[in-house]
Amino acid sequence: MRFNYLNLRAFGHFTNYEIEFDKTKNFHFIYGLNEAGKSTTLRSIHHFLYGFPQQTPDAFLHSNANLRIEGELQKKNGDTFRFVRRKGKKNTIVAPNGEPLNEEVVEEYINEISEQHFSKMFALNHVTLREGGESLLASGGSLGESLFSAASGVSKIRQVFEQLEKQATALYNKRGRNQLINKLVKEEKDLKKEIAEYQLKIQSWKELERQFNDGIKGIEHIIHQEKLLRSKRDKLERMKLILPKIAKLNEVMKNLDEIGTVPMLPENIEELRKDTIRKLDMATKTKQSAEENLLEIDRNLKQIIIPEGLLEHAALIDTLYRELQSYQNNLKKLPVLEGERKQLEVRLLSFMKEIDPLHADIEKIDLYRLPAEKKERIRELCKQKPLLDQAFEQNEIERQNIKRELEENEEKLKLIPQVLNTEQLEVTIEKIKSEGQLEETLKKLKAEMEEKEQKVNEAVSMLPNWDRSVEELVNLQLRILKETINRFEQQQNDIIKQLEKTEEQINNQKETIAAVEKEIRNLEVLSEIPTEEKLLAIRKERDKGWQLIRRKLEIGEWEESLVRQFTHGEKIETKYENLIQKADHFADQMINEAEKIGAKKKHLADIEICEQKIATLENKKSILEQELAKWEEEWKDLWKQSKIDPLSPQEMKEWLFMYEQIKKMYEEYEKVKNAIHEYEQKLIQLKELLVSTLLPFTEVNEKITLGELLKIAEKQLRYMKEIEQQRKRFEDLISGINHRINTNALKNKEIVRKLENWRDSWINAIKGTYISETTSVDVAEKLLQKFDDCSHTYDELVKIENELHALQKQLVNYEEKMNQLLAILNIPRKDQAVEIVVNQLYAQLQQAMQDEVLITNLKDQAKKIQETLKGAEKDIEDAEVVLSGLLKRANTKSLKELEEIEKLFLLKRDYEHKKEEIEEQLLELGGGKTLSELIEDAQQFEYDSIDAEIAEINKSLTEIERDRSNLEQAHGAVKKEYEEKIQGNSTLAIEAEQKKKSILATLANLTEKYIELKLASLLLQKGIEFYRNQSQDPILKRAGDLFARLTLQSFSGLTVDYDEKDQPILMGVRKNGSKVSINGMSDGTTDQLYLSLRIASIMEYCEQHEPIPFIVDDILVHFDDVRSKETLKILLELSKETQIIFFTHHYRLVEIMQEIADGHEYQLTELHLEEIGIH
Repeated sequence: MRFNYLNLRAFGHFTNYEIEFDKTKNFHFIYGLNEAGKSTTLRSIHHFLYGFPQQTPDAFLHSNANLRIEGELQKKNGDTFRFVRRKGKKNTIVAPNGEPLNEEVVEEYINEISEQHFSKMFALNHVTLREGGESLLASGGSLGESLFSAASGVSKIRQVFEQLEKQATALYNKRGRNQLINKLVKEEKDLKKEIAEYQLKIQSWKELERQFNDGIKGIEHIIHQEKLLRSKRDKLERMKLILPKIAKLNEVMKNLDEIGTVPMLPENIEELRKDTIRKLDMATKTKQSAEENLLEIDRNLKQIIIPEGLLEHAALIDTLYRELQSYQNNLKKLPVLEGERKQLEVRLLSFMKEIDPLHADIEKIDLYRLPAEKKERIRELCKQKPLLDQAFEQNEIERQNIKRELEENEEKLKLIPQVLNTEQLEVTIEKIKSEGQLEETLKKLKAEMEEKEQKVNEAVSMLPNWDRSVEELVNLQLRILKETINRFEQQQNDIIKQLEKTEEQINNQKETIAAVEKEIRNLEVLSEIPTEEKLLAIRKERDKGWQLIRRKLEIGEWEESLVRQFTHGEKIETKYENLIQKADHFADQMINEAEKIGAKKKHLADIEICEQKIATLENKKSILEQELAKWEEEWKDLWKQSKIDPLSPQEMKEWLFMYEQIKKMYEEYEKVKNAIHEYEQKLIQLKELLVSTLLPFTEVNEKITLGELLKIAEKQLRYMKEIEQQRKRFEDLISGINHRINTNALKNKEIVRKLENWRDSWINAIKGTYISETTSVDVAEKLLQKFDDCSHTYDELVKIENELHALQKQLVNYEEKMNQLLAILNIPRKDQAVEIVVNQLYAQLQQAMQDEVLITNLKDQAKKIQETLKGAEKDIEDAEVVLSGLLKRANTKSLKELEEIEKLFLLKRDYEHKKEEIEEQLLELGGGKTLSELIEDAQQFEYDSIDAEIAEINKSLTEIERDRSNLEQAHGAVKKEYEEKIQGNSTLAIEAEQKKKSILATLANLTEKYIELKLASLLLQKGIEFYRNQSQDPILKRAGDLFARLTLQSFSGLTVDYDEKDQPILMGVRKNGSKVSINGMSDGTTDQLYLSLRIASIMEYCEQHEPIPFIVDDILVHFDDVRSKETLKILLELSKETQIIFFTHHYRLVEIMQEIADGHEYQLTELHLEEIGIH
């Protein structure tokens, strides 16, 4: 797929800005200065393919709804798809005519890759390039991660792995305690125990339940009685309020009956009557005043008189008045102009006499006028002459200076020595530079060798059970397999585990014996538990006494020694009697304590069984200890040949690992040592070559270092280049001076020709004038000025004469208009001055105009007064109609009678309002009953006895409340005990169970999250390994070739090696075959490695899929010119596989591109500020 064109119709600061991608070229180099729109264009590519984000910074000129990007995509087979991308939630892909298109077509063209995948794999800038280099360093050169990171564009694979492991470990650790899952598992176990303890034990609680239910019934009975009493009291209190209001209602009704029937008048009768009388009085006064004012206005109008015809000619009088000042000024100006005319005549004759005294006459003025063209030609020639003279002199001075400069530079050139051939010297210097900093590298290698030697010695010194030399260690022949050590370790672990298990079993049996003995002690706390053995012992002692007594009864004498031994000083009969009682008591006690005796017997039997098991386990322990001793002998025999006193198998595995590490470290030490030898030989060869090359130029001390020799060579080369440049500079300078000499000669010839032409033009120009050929240009210019003075003075004279004539005409016209007006108005002038006549006319006009305004005002006033008079008459008529209506409704004829009827009407209205108010209050107190029902109920009560009944009810309520309080207190204690037994333990158990379920739910979520993290890490690892296995060979070979080119053959390629964990890692290969790990590369080199891998991955992708354009944004900012040139060459080659769009604001890259490629190989597009309207 490729872009054929992009048109930023409305995007950012662009409007209808089209970028055409030449179909015959696949490399498009887009250059623009800062702020020219490069970043906006980059964003437009992403938005065109994948749509606009919800928030965009490119909607500041065009609104979100108007954002549009148009373009055309083309597949490799030639199919094209042209569409417009608009901002929106649906139908964001439309045809240029606005018709919606199928968005899946775009996905088909871009191989259905996601926006993130496109941004990571097919877009690259200097930031992501540097991140890619850093990711290679972070991965330690892991082959799989390096290839996957470069191909996918995910530059932080190692951080992803670490983050997944960190998140998983934060959730669960097999040996941890503080992780979330570990904590929740422990909490769940604790809750199980807690729930078991909270189980409710059902016992006899029926009595408690009966008391609880009886208490509820007793309380409900008392509450019912209390409600009945309160209802009765409320009714009495209500009647106490109702009875006075009924009495008041009866009184009001009586008053209404006494007033009787009154005519129906308006509610506002009093206000209406007074207001109407007041309006009638005001209207009468207004009418009287208006009639008086009309008479006064009529008298004033008869006294005003305006002269006839004056107002009709007001405009002419006003014009005469306004032009009077101009008339007066013209009278004053007339003699002034006459004087100026005479002065100009005198001056003109004077100028004419200076030019030609014999023919000076104003009538002959035309003889003193020169044509404008002739005058301008003479003036032009006057200006040219001094310039030509000056140019001739300057050219001569310049000729002298150039000649002197030529002589000086020729002398300097002779002093500069000839230049030797420096080609061989340049080749030698470049060869040494291409080898890199050999001495610095050698120094680093020696330091590295010392460091590795020190590390080897330190590692050997830290190796347990080894006090011999390093050489002996690395040459040690160990024929012991790791599997053998694992077998011995497994045997040791099995024996130790069996021993530990046996000891644990012995301890468990001992703990069981101790627990049983404790149970026995608990049984014997209150009294000793009799045993059958003890009873038999007592009976045996009793029988022994009986034998002694029986012998006495049979023989008749005591056996003294046996008696003393039996009685211990007591009487034998007492001793025997006590033993009989003791045996009987013990037998009785055994009967009474039969249950405890049985338990004790069981405990004792348990102890005996445990002791038997301990004996068996002790025997097993002894056998296991013998096996462990035999294992130790075999383990030491295994290492005897190596003369090593072995530690434990686990420690010896670590020992072997350290041994292998030391061997690898020693091998690396040997590699560095060999590399040092190779570098030393190469250093000697290069030094000899440089010394032999420098000898023709300067003497050389062969004992100094190669770096110092290289500085001398570069200095000598620069010196030769400077001499060569100096000679070239002076030769170019002399050549330029000779060219200037020739130019000066031609210039001098041209100036002489111009002087001759000027003289011919001068003769022609002055022909027919008072100027001779010998007259200087300065004098000629003064004569021309005299001619101009004559012409100007004559023109001024004509102007003054014309002005004087016009002024006289204006004065005559003004006086004629004034005389005509006087005749029309029939006003005699009487030889008065013009200004007096005009002022008098104007004053009469002003007075007439004022009188006219006054007449108009008086007539307007009269009109308004007449309107007022009509209004007053109308108000009088309306007031009389209202009063007549009121008298009619009151059925009376006088206002005094109306007032009396009005008072009765208002009094009756007040009583009716009071009646309505009392009835409303009664209904509010009636509890929903009608007024008649309330009155009927009230008749059953005596007002004076209500208080006594209420007091009796309150007394009964006090007693009931006291009984209720006592009953509720007693019931409260029963209720508390009842609820605690029914709900207490059960609630705790339920809460614990709910908490357990919550923990189990959380555990399920966290376990699922833990499994997801572990699976994500595993799948990512497997995916990386799969990609490595699939892509290692083709991508690695391509990347190696590209890497060699990008590093300018500092590296010859890439190879795969293995680290201490036998994991494949990526390494660079030097020209001498030495390997360099990624950790040993500079930042710039890792950037170039990442770029090589990325380009190789894109090449591989393009071979297997529809190509996708590679968008590159200023990735060469950290590259020098040489590496930039090589990178652009590689991208040019890549453009044969897929479209490359390269953005930059560095003009130097444009120059480099022009150096390495012809115009038909790439397309250069420049973004200009003025084209996109940025100011």
